[in-house]
This record gives sequence, C-alpha cells and structure tokens, in this order.
Amino acid sequence: MHRNKKEKDVRNEFPSREEIKTAQLACCGRCCTQCESPAEYAWRKRDVDMAILLEKAIVNELTEIEREAVIEHWFNFETMTAIAEKKKINVSAVKRTLARATDKLAKVLRYAVCYQQNISDENIVPVVLGRARVIAAARNASGGSSGDRITRLRQSQNLTREVLASAVGVSAERLGRLEHGAIPMGDEVSSISEFFNVTADFILKGETDEGK
Repeated sequence: MHRNKKEKDVRNEFPSREEIKTAQLACCGRCCTQCESPAEYAWRKRDVDMAILLEKAIVNELTEIEREAVIEHWFNFETMTAIAEKKKINVSAVKRTLARATDKLAKVLRYAVCYQQNISDENIVPVVLGRARVIAAARNASGGSSGDRITRLRQSQNLTREVLASAVGVSAERLGRLEHGAIPMGDEVSSISEFFNVTADFILKGETDEGK
C-alpha cells in the first residue's frame, strides 16, 4: 500500500530531541530489534497525542448538534441515513453538519498539527487528522467481542499488529486470529492485559472496575 505524497512528507520529518528522549525512557533499555526506534515512537505517539487533542476539540469547539453527529458517525459508525432517521431530519442536513464540524476541527487544530509535525504546509492537516480520527474512534468505541477489544486497544495506541505481537510474545498471525474471534489462552490474556494496563476481565468481558 503506497502512501500519498502528503503523508510521505509528514513521515519523513525526524523526531525532535525531546521526542527522542521520551522514546528512550519508554523503551525497555535493551535497544534490541524488538524496541521501537525514536522515529517510530515519535510518529506513533504524535498521532495518539493528536487524537487526544481532537477529542478535546470535539467536546469544546463544536455545537451540540455538530458534536452529536460527529460522535455518532465517527465513533459509533452510524451511517448518515441512520443519523437522519434518528434525528428526523434529511440526510443532506446531516452531511452539511458533518462537513461544517470537520472544517471547524481542521481550523482549530491546524496550527497544532503544523507545530507537531514541524511542517508549515497546512495541506497535511486532513492527513494527520484522518489518522487521529481512527485512533480516537478506537479510544471511544465500546462493546463487541474480546477480539474487538484487543483490536481497539492496539489501534488506540497506534500500534501495528506486528509490533504488538512482538511485545506480547505471540506471532502476528496468532494476534490476527485473536482479533478476528479466536479464544485467547490464559497467558495471552495476561500478556495483553499487562501490556495495556487493563484487567483480564476487560479483555474477556469488557468489564472494568469503574463503579465498584
């Protein structure tokens, strides 16, 4: 799969000194083939950080109508038709609301994107926010199977399947099967839950300690 030129330009930007130091602190210290390079860590962390900023902008910068439409369409994966039926409005109104919200978020976050990526060309903003949107959706989605939860945990940290598989001690093929519904073994649940700092019950059942 080939990246377009805008995305290549973003990915070619080397991490800052601060990002390199952060990557070294986050690493286990072995500097082996399993460790992320500072550049890999920076690119991954930048998108996660931007997803968090995107979530805050959705909450604080959009109107209630815009926010509801964005959450339903981006995070709950509702179609425009389904949203229109629920709100008893026409689809074109939903489309206009989403377009308005998207433009507003791009304007609010454009300087943060350019600063973070150390690039002055604002044409990269839709590319970066598109990646952040995927991560934000994974961070905010709920329900589903254990495989869905493992997938969302991985996506919420912007990790490839290969990187996560190496970190938790399974093959990428096995992780793929787990994400697509295979029942995880006890040691696999333990490794994955420990890596993401969640409970085994969350992986298996979606249960958390909140409210207890």
